[in-house]
Amino acid sequence: MDFSVRIAQIRKQMKLSQEEFGELVNMSRRTIAAWEAGDRTPSFSTLSFLANRLDVSIDYLLGRTDETIKKQPAAESSELLEDIITRLRGLPDPALSRVSVFLEGLQAGQAIAKEAQAQQDPADGSAG
Repeated sequence: MDFSVRIAQIRKQMKLSQEEFGELVNMSRRTIAAWEAGDRTPSFSTLSFLANRLDVSIDYLLGRTDETIKKQPAAESSELLEDIITRLRGLPDPALSRVSVFLEGLQAGQAIAKEAQAQQDPADGSAG
């Protein structure tokens, strides 16, 4: 799987149009369309930005791995959660609805990645 397939897959899992996804990652709809068509590829700095924004690794974006989760120490994770909750409290209802859709997409992506991982590595005890 290459970047064009992976970025389209991520966007669709998040249930976003190319325009909405572009807004999320600060890119134009035309750029997203060109990426998905395989006509253009992002620079390394853009890949790094996308990985951070989407909370995945660059290797995941490039299709080198199906592992999407970045491991964080528990203390860092709880601080991040507190920061997110604080920021959510300040959002108006329409923005909260978009965040909810975004979170559903992330959860769907995690489920798909776990399923793919289990199929690739039956020795982990989850298959069979």
